Amino acid sequence: MRRRQCGMMAAMLATALSAAAETAPMADAPGWRWMVSPMAGADRNELKMRTPMGPVTVTDNGPEYGLVVMALHPNVVVNNFFFYSDVNDCDVWGDLFFANYYADAKSAVTWNAGVGYLWHEIKPEGAEIKVNVPMIKAGPVFRVKAWHLFLNPYLGYGWERVDSPGGEQDNDSFLYGLTAAWRWRMLEAGVNYYYQDSQDLDPDEDFNVLRARLIAMVNRTWGVSARVDYMEHSTSDDFSGLIGPVWMF
Repeated sequence: MRRRQCGMMAAMLATALSAAAETAPMADAPGWRWMVSPMAGADRNELKMRTPMGPVTVTDNGPEYGLVVMALHPNVVVNNFFFYSDVNDCDVWGDLFFANYYADAKSAVTWNAGVGYLWHEIKPEGAEIKVNVPMIKAGPVFRVKAWHLFLNPYLGYGWERVDSPGGEQDNDSFLYGLTAAWRWRMLEAGVNYYYQDSQDLDPDEDFNVLRARLIAMVNRTWGVSARVDYMEHSTSDDFSGLIGPVWMF
């Protein structure tokens, strides 16, 4: 039972193509700035299974820990999110790296392109499941300076591969997304939504993912960060929340 649940979780986690919340570049920064944020919270997982008695949903709550490291520049945002979770009796390790380039730091209309890589390792008892997803994205950028808003609709694509004791499974996907950010003085809020258009699942299934974050800086050096994630998947739905301190230098 435990191996079966973890195998389903591998397919579920593999669809989390943008686990690190994106942020807008710092157009007013003189050069590079760094942000570090250790985070802790919880994940609520609803695992949907089919049994001889009919559909069954197993709900489990577990701890989640993460470390966000981000480099910010007027034209570039590079972030890395390393995390660990223990849910449905599985040790889950993961890392998401993403680098975004913005063509003009101050223009009201410009463009963005990015590349990323997602890695997962899920360890049920006596087995190991690995997930690898290289990604690309691109889209226009709109800045509404009077409202301190940043809007980035984008089109992306991910090449997902799951290696498990049961064999290999591929599920390439188109991503249709929108990143919105608001920054004013010491506050920053952001929302990232995307629709995952799966190309290889049988039967065909598509998913919605919504992520939100808030950063409140006490001064230019430190503050507090919080994030909430909701994810739909073929075998489960997830709702998680994380909070932690932020240091910028």
